[in-house]
Amino acid sequence: MTSRVKTACLAAAMLGLGLGGYWGHSEAVETNDLWESSQYFLPTTAASDFARLQFRHSDADHARQAVLFQIHLLEQLEEVDKGFRTNLRGELGWAYTRLAMIEESAAHGEARAEALAKAKECLKQSYPGAGEWTEDKMKDVVNRMDQLAGPGRP
Repeated sequence: MTSRVKTACLAAAMLGLGLGGYWGHSEAVETNDLWESSQYFLPTTAASDFARLQFRHSDADHARQAVLFQIHLLEQLEEVDKGFRTNLRGELGWAYTRLAMIEESAAHGEARAEALAKAKECLKQSYPGAGEWTEDKMKDVVNRMDQLAGPGRP
């Protein structure tokens, strides 16, 4: 083999190792991010589904407890890992909206107003370009999410 062929083979091997290492590392980081995201997905989804079920089929006290559990879980996860999900504040906003709806049905005006204020704050942070969040708009979104869950799902 001539020195040019040896140099070309060496350069190709180094380039292949470099690109392979880069792509392998990128793939590993992506898989790791997916795993980290999924470890929070199941508990938050289960809490959300339970809150939705209690809101649909239970009295105000049980529905309130379920939504407060969901809010507490989401706030704890946010505290532990600030960047684990980009839309966590949005989920909190919808949970606070549901809490406001429960408080309204139980005729707790002050608690309703407090929950609405927290919901608006969370939704404004999560959806900065969405404009003003009115109470009717927020309730409509929660009701639509419940409809999308369907009658056979929680």
